[in-house]
Amino acid sequence: MESSSTPFLSPGEPRLSSSSEDGYTYDKHPSKAKPLWQRQPFLAVFHTIVYPLAAWGFISLFSYILPFTSTLEPTSHPSVTPDVYRPETLSPGLSICDCGTTIKEALLLNCVYDSLATAWLPPHCRDAELTALFDQAGPGPNGEWSYYLDENGTVPLTNDEIALLGESGGSFWSTREWHIAHCVFYWQKYYRMRDTGTVMEARFGNLSHVEHCSRLIMSPVPNHFFLLSVPVMMNSSAEHEKPSRLSRPSEGHT
Repeated sequence: MESSSTPFLSPGEPRLSSSSEDGYTYDKHPSKAKPLWQRQPFLAVFHTIVYPLAAWGFISLFSYILPFTSTLEPTSHPSVTPDVYRPETLSPGLSICDCGTTIKEALLLNCVYDSLATAWLPPHCRDAELTALFDQAGPGPNGEWSYYLDENGTVPLTNDEIALLGESGGSFWSTREWHIAHCVFYWQKYYRMRDTGTVMEARFGNLSHVEHCSRLIMSPVPNHFFLLSVPVMMNSSAEHEKPSRLSRPSEGHT
């Protein structure tokens, strides 16, 4: 009986090819093992579920972190609450009290003459209620103040006539008492700004004006009714105003 040269190979069984490598001989047998996913089907289901969930979790985490990190970055234009006591926080249109150079231009800008400010002012620079009180705080029969075209106090003026002087850069004359009242009422205007939202004009919102008023109030003169010149302005955004001039006391104001 012919025996197989290959151990344990029964007669009639097909012989597989053999290979030789580095002096070792081995036979090639077809593998009967199934793929891993067929042997362990739950792994396929596991991968199908876990991978999408992991991707979704990563996307959710990224979308949560991104807005948070963006808030930590410094912004070039931080939000600042507008404050009338800090003009630099106001928008450019609200930080100035300019009514142009002519009466016509002032009216187009919705400006009116303000007797307390002795200037044409836009609405956001006026405390209309306070000005009305000022116009009734004078020594006249109805609380009016006396205004004059000349330093001798011989040509009286109305507020409407004074308003027209703004276009030509003119001035009027009034009593020292009026001037002190102007200072005191501007003190009130400054305090009321927190409630009214009114913007203080640069013309009066400076230390020079405060010092001017302080000298006037604390340095009484023998004749209380000295006349002083008062300029009428179209643009109150300028910090420097024309200096007041004193008149000689006349017999009519003793």
